[in-house]
Amino acid sequence: MILNNSEFKILIVDDVPKNIQVLGSILIKENYNISFAYNGTDALNLAATNELDLILLDVMMPGIDGFETCRRLKNSHETRDIPVIFMTALSETTDKVKGLQYGAVDYITKPYEAEEVLARVKTHLTIRKLQKDLAERIRDLEIRNQFIRRTFGQYLSDEIVHNLLQSDGIKVGGEKRTITILMSDLRGFSSISERLSPEDIVTLLNNYLCAMTDVILKYEGTIDEFIGDAILVLFGAPIWKPDHSERAAACAIEMQNAMEKLNEENRRLGFPELQMGIGINTGEVVVGNIGSIKRAKYGVVGRNVNITSRIQSYTVGNQILISENTFDCISEMASIKQSFKVNPKGVKEPVTLYDLIGIGGAYDKYLKEKEDVLRPLESEIPFKYVVLDEKSTEPVLLSGHIVSLSNKRATVRLYTDIPLFSNLKIKILNKFKNNYFDDIYCKVLRKPNTEERIYEFFFTLIPDEIKIFFKENSEHNAVKQ
Repeated sequence: MILNNSEFKILIVDDVPKNIQVLGSILIKENYNISFAYNGTDALNLAATNELDLILLDVMMPGIDGFETCRRLKNSHETRDIPVIFMTALSETTDKVKGLQYGAVDYITKPYEAEEVLARVKTHLTIRKLQKDLAERIRDLEIRNQFIRRTFGQYLSDEIVHNLLQSDGIKVGGEKRTITILMSDLRGFSSISERLSPEDIVTLLNNYLCAMTDVILKYEGTIDEFIGDAILVLFGAPIWKPDHSERAAACAIEMQNAMEKLNEENRRLGFPELQMGIGINTGEVVVGNIGSIKRAKYGVVGRNVNITSRIQSYTVGNQILISENTFDCISEMASIKQSFKVNPKGVKEPVTLYDLIGIGGAYDKYLKEKEDVLRPLESEIPFKYVVLDEKSTEPVLLSGHIVSLSNKRATVRLYTDIPLFSNLKIKILNKFKNNYFDDIYCKVLRKPNTEERIYEFFFTLIPDEIKIFFKENSEHNAVKQ
């Protein structure tokens, strides 16, 4: 290692000016940066206020001797790392041992040779330089580790964060990679939030996100972002997992099953029940550090992210829809309720979606299906509805009748055609009070193969008072079997 001597600051401490002059001249010829102190007290003050690289310390001095000066240097947080070489006429072995026990790195007895002094000074300054370089590298490494912990610690399992810290971690910029993307979203949450206080909204949402995060981290998913009540999760990035599609499917099933316990807690707190839909897609994306120098995050971009969002938009509560790409990856172990084609916005070709209800193999996870029987009604229930279309400035109020009813679904007769998967806001006639129940939201699931305009609705949001009305009608107004 080549040293630039002028960079090093050496303090000479001796109560005899001649000794300082002789030793100083030896070191100045080698271009070292030299300062002086004539007693222990001055030496301590100079060491505390200057960045020193080495101290050459006499022992026999008035006031605080060299041994005590060294002991105090080593007991101070600011000065304990400065190497000390004793330069003294005391040559007894006991003195040398004492000096080393007090923290000195070397012990030179007087009289000394200039070559010996320079050799030992150079050795300890080289060590000092190596220690400084190592400390700087450790600081840089800690900054890197802090960045990883700050960027990923709240969204990744401890195991993944540990693996990132032990490896080269994430490439700067981005890379193309085939991963599986999961997006979940609460059905009707915007309408729910309109009826709650801000404090209750935050509590309800935080409880939900907390429960879902625990499940996601269990399957080593990476939470890319919370988007209001939606969660965007990556499987296979930043840490590659060959079974990323299976993990995403099993995670989605456990997330849906966890909603039962969450809703029990919501009922206990007087909050409305929540319903969640999940979309899953597998495909190539660009993953990496996205942003600017001032603010960056690990994220994902690409067409397949948008497709995942579109898939999720077709779901209803307690449903998991997966793309054909994901199905191809897990087909041997997946349990599918049904499949159908859709035409997502921005996608040229029709997309086949699969209604996932379970995955076997090592995960062996299945949705907890609750009985939901549609009961034909003896007296049809009239209702009015509007199609929630962003393009419509003045929604048209249309009419229909409920033909059969359950807790979550309804078979209805309409008098005009509407597209499948449309989102509707409906109001139902309460014949007992001759008024309408408002704020009911649903999605059009399917149209049976009949000549009549008979559709199936799935309720995405039902206020509690309407649930009671539905229950009474499905029990007392059902067709006698």
